[in-house]
Amino acid sequence: MTTTVLDREQQSTRRWHPATEIIVLACSLLLVFGIPSPVVPIAIMIATFVSAAVAPTVRLRTWLIGVGVLCLPTLLVLSIVQGLFYPGTEVSVLWEFGPARLTVEGLAIAVQIWLRVSALVSLCALFGLGTDSARLFDGLRTLRLPSSVAYICASAIGLIPLIRARTGQILEARASRGWNVGSWLIRTRLLPSIVTGLFTSILIEVEQRHDVLAQRGLDESTRPSSLQDHRDGRGQRLLRRGAPVLTCVLIVCSVTGLLPLPTAEQVLGGA
Repeated sequence: MTTTVLDREQQSTRRWHPATEIIVLACSLLLVFGIPSPVVPIAIMIATFVSAAVAPTVRLRTWLIGVGVLCLPTLLVLSIVQGLFYPGTEVSVLWEFGPARLTVEGLAIAVQIWLRVSALVSLCALFGLGTDSARLFDGLRTLRLPSSVAYICASAIGLIPLIRARTGQILEARASRGWNVGSWLIRTRLLPSIVTGLFTSILIEVEQRHDVLAQRGLDESTRPSSLQDHRDGRGQRLLRRGAPVLTCVLIVCSVTGLLPLPTAEQVLGGA
């Protein structure tokens, strides 16, 4: 137990305050969807990859697998729907076979959508893998969100690993009784009982967490005490105030043409 406490203290000294992480996440997502250029999501994905590689609480392999499982099928679907069957008439055709035609405009839309989705997934995966319920609750409370809202968000992110663990436990219990849980047909038959057990355990878990947070001052009008100790300083406080302003300035400059970043169509050579 002592080793675990020491490890947490060492990790907390190398991490940002959770409120800073939330602000950076929100600003990054605004830049990805607010600036119509593939340069922004590519840069953010590179920064996210570096952060996942050096983060003490995130396994790079787990992050890569999660991002790949979600993003690669999306790339395939977008390439077929937008790349081969773009509905426009005035297009630059690169290849054509029957009703399918590969166009620069369709590829540009597919690339832009896929890069934005990939940046969204990579950012959320990094945040979700490196944040627990206590950190998220403290971060949202630092940003002056109501305790009820902070509690709901913190409970939601905390229930994801709980559902996965409880599902594995239920399947292991069924397997020990002779059920062939490797068969999807058997899993489908077991689905009602699994859902019932999960629902019951989640209700109990949420009630227990509510009792703990209530003891911390959740239901009081005063500010509740932090569930963890976080490093915070003047630099991070300035970052939390300056990042949203800088993000809005960059988006406005992009919309007005003062930030001439290339579009996906220009990168592909269609303009």
